[in-house]
Amino acid sequence: MYIPEQLPNMASSSIIALSPAHAGVFHAEGITQESTKKATEFLQKNHERYHIFFNSLGFHNHTAHYILTAWALDATPQQLERAYNEWLHVQRPRDLSSGERKTVDLSNANTFLSCFSKAEFFEDYIRFFDGAVARNGVKSVLEEYLFSGTELSTGLFRRLFASFLHPLIHLGFGLEFRQPAIVVEALAMTAVHHDDIGQVLQRAEDSSAQSRSKPMVDLIQDVMNSEAIRSGSGFKDGFNDEVTSFDAPEELISIAGHWQVAVEELEMKTAEMINVNAYFTGAAQRPTKKQKLDFFYMHNVNCSIFFTDFLSQDLLSLEAKVKLLAWKGRFDVVAYGSRGAPKLDLREIVDYKPKIPGSWEDLFHRTNDFDDDSHLSKLLRALANGRTVCEPFESKFPDRFPIKGTMWLQLAHMALDSMDNEVYFDRWIRGAGFDEEWEKVPDRACI
Repeated sequence: MYIPEQLPNMASSSIIALSPAHAGVFHAEGITQESTKKATEFLQKNHERYHIFFNSLGFHNHTAHYILTAWALDATPQQLERAYNEWLHVQRPRDLSSGERKTVDLSNANTFLSCFSKAEFFEDYIRFFDGAVARNGVKSVLEEYLFSGTELSTGLFRRLFASFLHPLIHLGFGLEFRQPAIVVEALAMTAVHHDDIGQVLQRAEDSSAQSRSKPMVDLIQDVMNSEAIRSGSGFKDGFNDEVTSFDAPEELISIAGHWQVAVEELEMKTAEMINVNAYFTGAAQRPTKKQKLDFFYMHNVNCSIFFTDFLSQDLLSLEAKVKLLAWKGRFDVVAYGSRGAPKLDLREIVDYKPKIPGSWEDLFHRTNDFDDDSHLSKLLRALANGRTVCEPFESKFPDRFPIKGTMWLQLAHMALDSMDNEVYFDRWIRGAGFDEEWEKVPDRACI
């Protein structure tokens, strides 16, 4: 018999109900009831009205990410309203068919599989997972549709890592903030993504059976040292949806397979993944150019915070937590290689001079006033979480944890400074290992 899960207020498979008592694994102090009410209102509107893609190219509706992160960083009701309205003009209706076709029966496994990767069935998947979660609860649905090992669950699980982790990020938000309706969105979102990166990661999973475990920082170094991998990740369109915009070299797949996770090291390896994500995102600079962070690497960091929540998450089995972390770490290694495996220099972070020195709280206030689309605010919250989570391991495993102490705040300053006063498409670099991407970035001497 299904026993209802402990949720804030009246949160359900179709109702958003935030509570300051469930404001995330990292959040600012002083979140008000007024902000909570406003954030809940906007999330409910987004859930009921809008598709997960705001165009036919598969660009993501980030409203849920933006509102939840801004709320967790103590945004005012006015700041939340600006955040909600900022991208409202591009959103598309949740049901792209406008009611012109019959809904499909996704309770039939063959139909469920046949609708994979097709954006027009997002509404159908929403309705299906809404009903499943309402009947059986989040935990049971996750186990059946992501971790049971069936053809259907394997296909859905592999799609979690698509489109530089957006489905997994969305699921993380739903679990961390205890919102079943956002979990429903995440599962529907996962279903309408493609499986390209899932196929790459399955190869890395298969390779891991013949590999010994190695620290992630060593794997990143192995990728950096490989001329075959760097030459294999030839420059493509910077907006490519998948890390498989290149033909993933077998050597890269083999290196990724060396990231392995045992149950007894789950906490340490979670922190290790978070730390190394921050390292290759921040240290991938060109010494003669203005500091820029890679748009794609940034997603690895932004996703990392949810693994802190997964550690204590009662809606995931221990086996599920291990599998998620194993696949996330392999994704990180493949993603690093896919963007040209840039040279990493830790001094870029250590020696960075902030434009406006300040505390974490100062950065959060600046970010809540920033014309963001969720990416920057998510990054700062993830970095602040990383500082806390990694601290117990930094002295015990110094070689495995390159980011230490004040470097977290330094990197957060670099992130905000690199985007301040920039037009939207110039805020990030898209492929930090590619010369072509750096050509348009100003020289440091000219700043």
